[in-house]
Amino acid sequence: MGRIAEALRSNLRELAQADARLLRELDGALPIDGLDELNLKQLKERCRQRGLKGTSGLRKAELIARLREEPAAPAVKPASDLPVLEARLDRMEALLVRIAAHLGVT
Repeated sequence: MGRIAEALRSNLRELAQADARLLRELDGALPIDGLDELNLKQLKERCRQRGLKGTSGLRKAELIARLREEPAAPAVKPASDLPVLEARLDRMEALLVRIAAHLGVT
């Protein structure tokens, strides 16, 4: 049962990583709505929040272009999700062990 659980754990990790990559790509491809309605001060604040450097001398159109070029950073760092994911995998493994015991598979 240990090999099955480890294979399942490995596959779930690969799926989670693939999902995270896909989400980052999709976030970068989606247009950022509402930038045209913001004033210069608000656009500079958005740039500051994203950590974009060298934007102080840019005009409104240049700031908007810069914000649209640079994908937003993920809200949660993938590394910080790892303990949560591992805990979920441990619970799933325990459930599979109980199911196997119930079915008489060891």
